[in-house]
Amino acid sequence: MAKGYWVSAYRTISDPEKLAAYNKLAGPAVEAGGGRVLARGGRVVAHDDGVAERVV
Repeated sequence: MAKGYWVSAYRTISDPEKLAAYNKLAGPAVEAGGGRVLARGGRVVAHDDGVAERVV
């Protein structure tokens, strides 16, 4: 079976509570579909133009 990757990018987080709720559901949803989380969490550091973008 071919592999696929799900990548989420957040330039800004306008509602941290909604993101926290999403985080609780995302991992189990990926695993239920036979996937695995490769990277999660970590510290966000702004470079170059000061954009603290988060990619998961």
